[in-house]
Amino acid sequence: MAAVLDFSKFTFSPEQIRAVNELVFDEILEAPEIELLCTVFPGIVSDKEMGFIGEGGLVGVANQGCDPVPQDWNIATRKLVWTPTDWEILIAECWKDLKSTAAVYSLKTKVDIADFTSTDYMNIVVEVLTMAMKKFIMRLFWFNDTDAENVTDGGIITNGVAIKYFTILDGFWKQLLTQVTANPAQRVTIAENAGTTYALQALVIANITGVLQSLIYKAPLHLRNNPSGFIACTQSVYDAYMQAQQSLSGIKELYVNLTNGMKTLTVGGVPLIPMPIWDEMIAQFENTGVKLNNPHRALYTTKEVLGIGVDDIASFGTLDIRYDKESRKVKIEAMGVADAKIMNPVRFELAI
Repeated sequence: MAAVLDFSKFTFSPEQIRAVNELVFDEILEAPEIELLCTVFPGIVSDKEMGFIGEGGLVGVANQGCDPVPQDWNIATRKLVWTPTDWEILIAECWKDLKSTAAVYSLKTKVDIADFTSTDYMNIVVEVLTMAMKKFIMRLFWFNDTDAENVTDGGIITNGVAIKYFTILDGFWKQLLTQVTANPAQRVTIAENAGTTYALQALVIANITGVLQSLIYKAPLHLRNNPSGFIACTQSVYDAYMQAQQSLSGIKELYVNLTNGMKTLTVGGVPLIPMPIWDEMIAQFENTGVKLNNPHRALYTTKEVLGIGVDDIASFGTLDIRYDKESRKVKIEAMGVADAKIMNPVRFELAI
């Protein structure tokens, strides 16, 4: 088994790389915190129903005089069922895999040599794994699909990428597309997504303002009147909109500050939040080799609509790092349960 940290790119000698902590990190696109767009529901550990109360029916008729007939009146209700799925991360590594690498200088001596839990090498592994877990959260809740298949099998997942990383649960993209297929009024078409090559999928800058305006004005009024509404979009959409506005005066007036301190453009007063992690994952995981699967996306909604159910949100940041004497391996483990739900299927508008 090879070391977790790939040393094959380095020519190992004591003079060239004396310590693991001399290595420099490549720039990594870090995933944003999931709470930026979603509402977290903790304590979801098994199937659980949530009930919602809607509006009442019509009231008020002409006076009926004597012996009036009571009016039928009901309050609308609906339910949502959480069906959380178990997930895990388990990594194991043997000290023997580190003997011919720079990490050997991190190892202890004598009988303790196999336990490298508190070393420079392990500090780097944990730091990179923590970043990988943040991306796992985004991939899990947005890009997972229990029916996922590779491109060669009729699906959209890039050939060579293991399907097991995408089939834990049905994420938001799966649910959003299912809803707009059933109700086309909730969809605005981005024509360039239908291009049959990367080049033909390039966004036409002149078109994007119209797409985003349609996204807002086609949306239901209860969403348009909600001051907490936002449009989350791929970086490609954000960049095209910025370029479209740069030729106009007053672009500075289109910026607002979000609660996390991020400054962003607005469309008709609605914050436009770029999600470059979406672009990265589409390019990496939904790539046929000649074109991407819907590389340009924009979602108009609120945090209340995008719900994630978890046992404990801390599960995604809690690592159990231990030395197993029986196997003489160091193991890193994390576990939890999770689900994703569109909390109100009619309170969003999707451009895709």
